[in-house]
Amino acid sequence: MFIGRHQELKQLNQAYQENNFQFTVIYGRRRIGKTSLINEFLKDKKAIYYVALEENAMDNLKRFSEAISIFKNTMQGGREDYTDFEECFKEIAYLAKKERVIWVIDEYPYLAKVYPAISSMLQSYIDHQFKDTNLFLILCGSSMSFMERQVLGYQSPLYGRRTLSLKLEPFKLAEAQEMLPNYDKEDAFVINTVCGGVPQYLSYMSDQISVADNIKKIFLNKSGRLFDEPSNLLQQELRDPTNYNSIINAISSGASRHNKIAQNARLQTGPLTTYLNNLIDLGIVEKTMPVTDKKKNKSKNIVYRICDGMFRFWYTFVGSQSAIIERGLTDLAWKKVEQNLSDFMGPEFEKYSQNFMWSKDLDEKWVPNPFVQLGNWWGTDKRTHQQVELDVVGFSDDERDGYFGECKWKNEPIPRSVLEKLIRNSEILPYPLKHYYLFSKVGFTDSCRELAKKVNCQLITFDEM
Repeated sequence: MFIGRHQELKQLNQAYQENNFQFTVIYGRRRIGKTSLINEFLKDKKAIYYVALEENAMDNLKRFSEAISIFKNTMQGGREDYTDFEECFKEIAYLAKKERVIWVIDEYPYLAKVYPAISSMLQSYIDHQFKDTNLFLILCGSSMSFMERQVLGYQSPLYGRRTLSLKLEPFKLAEAQEMLPNYDKEDAFVINTVCGGVPQYLSYMSDQISVADNIKKIFLNKSGRLFDEPSNLLQQELRDPTNYNSIINAISSGASRHNKIAQNARLQTGPLTTYLNNLIDLGIVEKTMPVTDKKKNKSKNIVYRICDGMFRFWYTFVGSQSAIIERGLTDLAWKKVEQNLSDFMGPEFEKYSQNFMWSKDLDEKWVPNPFVQLGNWWGTDKRTHQQVELDVVGFSDDERDGYFGECKWKNEPIPRSVLEKLIRNSEILPYPLKHYYLFSKVGFTDSCRELAKKVNCQLITFDEM
């Protein structure tokens, strides 16, 4: 059953209906569902489907020839062998003048690596041959940095040629619930978080067993399918993962500033910048700043965080316990997860709450004056000279209205003291009109509800979001 990606599938089908040349770029991290989306799109359509592999150019050309032969229904009568890629391009241009031809190159970065001229050749054929045909070209790739720079980027020969680009993002909670229909909302939220919203990882999970049993089976077992997944992914993407492992470990252990990461990972600050940028390109790490600094687009208060949920879970709970897991002590490894899972879920609940706020930005009952920025905030309280962190801060374009929220993923009601602290901390930022929101996993104490009425604070539980 095909789940999610309905908007992307709709866009592909709409482009297909156009009676002219189309060039679509589809990209996203490994296991995110690119090939599944393409296969769903191709269900009732004939296509030249070619998957590039990490092999030499001639072997890729041979399989490209096979893909064209299959499209032309000539396999039974013998395969056509093309002497070079240009012959293939000429044949595709000829075919696309007679009928609608879908041509897919999956894992395009592999082909470009072994045959660097391919992008320039494609550019030339798009400009002089394909643009006057009924060709529907799809380039697909898992190397996000390559696709963004070498296909979509300004320096690429293909820049400006694409008619549609689709970057596939991780599944949200609603899609995870569709994949795990027998789980309640909370269990689906936890599983989607530890899987990083990656559809293939979600497919390993069973809603016929508990969250605990799924995590034990898939992560905390030496034969589990995700026990060594980060290592496999890093080896596929990077020449030498050693320093990258040290960096991710440092961030996972609490180092978030550049100098502190360098110190913990025992690296020089210069090379560290390159390593961090590569991890950002892979979608594993994010570089962020307080939301109030984003309008200025610069900040001295930059921090680095692991943004991929599966990597964050693995480096928090699995890597540090690998010796225990290798000895088969799965239940012992689970104890650490069980004790710290609420804390682990906290950052994801913050993002979920922020997304909920964005969904209400045009609803005056929730947001009287639409905010233009929303996110985390941290800084110094000049009154106490102490560091303060706020889970949700937003502000309107005229900076008249400020929006302040606190999120608690705990199995106990939020007490009055949390709201009192939120009100105090909101005074650090100079917005004249302040609006308050509390987001709770389970609810609020009566005292908290009483104060919330007085200050017009919105109280929202996870089930209501």
